[in-house]
Amino acid sequence: MSINTFLSNIGAKGGMSFTNNFVVKFVNCPITLPTAEGADFFEMFCNEAQLPNIGTAQGQMNGIYVGSGQVSYPHTRTFTEIQLGFLCDANLTALKFLQDWVDFIFSGEHNEQGENQSGFDLASMQAVSGTSGGGRNENRSIRLKFRDDYACTMAITKTEMGGNTTTERAPITYVLEKAYPYAIDAVPLQFGNSQLTQVTAQFSYMRHYVIKNDITNHEKWANDKFKDNGGGTSILAPGPAGDF
Repeated sequence: MSINTFLSNIGAKGGMSFTNNFVVKFVNCPITLPTAEGADFFEMFCNEAQLPNIGTAQGQMNGIYVGSGQVSYPHTRTFTEIQLGFLCDANLTALKFLQDWVDFIFSGEHNEQGENQSGFDLASMQAVSGTSGGGRNENRSIRLKFRDDYACTMAITKTEMGGNTTTERAPITYVLEKAYPYAIDAVPLQFGNSQLTQVTAQFSYMRHYVIKNDITNHEKWANDKFKDNGGGTSILAPGPAGDF
């Protein structure tokens, strides 16, 4: 196979896919989603995600044919957890959102020094840790909410560069039903070189289904948005939004 044939086959499929183009959305989330400049916050700050894997649980049958031994067969689809990573701004918006979500699942009693006390500084923290009282009651009760109250629908879309934006084409979307964070990983802090703070959470869900979209069979992408600039190479030409 020649290089020209190889490149032609790649172009016919819409080019190559890159791992740094994806969009994560939460639908009907029980916690108010943070926003940034009118867009969903997590579309901007979610920097790590995975497309869920597909697995099956198998059983074995014996004695189907003489001398064949065990024969495996699938009987149940299995869905494993996924991990999402979020970059943190100075207000730690992503970390607060995930913490609020977990606190909402395990709701309990609150005292005067709640989560939203802006005056809760280092001095007041020392007062809570002292023996003079403050803080929360040790014998406070914890009430677990029903799953329908704290779970939501999560959509992870693998996107590709389009004529207008880098996430314009969406070949596949995984829709995760009844998703919720069951673990928030420890956030490492250390002196030394300055690094962006990142929080990672583990999400569990009931099941997922896939929405597929063919982005290769589009006449406007093939004809209008790839133009010859005179030098024999193709460049992106802007086109109307919503073509894909």
